[in-house]
Amino acid sequence: MPRLWGCDEGAERKPDLMPRRGTAPASGSEIFGLGVAIAITLIGWPSVAQVQPEDLRRSALDDFVAARMLATKCPSWQINLAEVQGRFSELNLKPADWQDGGPYARFFDERLTYYSGALSRMSERRACDATAAAFGPSGQVRKGWMKPQ
Repeated sequence: MPRLWGCDEGAERKPDLMPRRGTAPASGSEIFGLGVAIAITLIGWPSVAQVQPEDLRRSALDDFVAARMLATKCPSWQINLAEVQGRFSELNLKPADWQDGGPYARFFDERLTYYSGALSRMSERRACDATAAAFGPSGQVRKGWMKPQ
């Protein structure tokens, strides 16, 4: 675990809930001001329901492009289409969404370009290790999206 600035190594850091000596507890007006600031933030902040589907779709497409590009670099692994199709179905993503003219076509092409460049410098062995770690049965990115051939 990285060492935090100003903390003793191994010391557990707990929130300071009590006022320090020589300081007064927060006044009613300070608490009210904090409440108003939080309320304004929540009203002005888009709700999770408004943001989430778009972000989830982009994330799933990004992972799909990465898995697809890794499969070309590491032929001993293949995409688990049942897992990918299940996730895309949950998100109501269809192939037409990322093909020419689809709402995610530009994003999909940008990710293809990005991963092509990133993987062009990667050895097959390293790509296979990355595939297993990210998308294999215990994958840290999308568990089970890829399987050994």
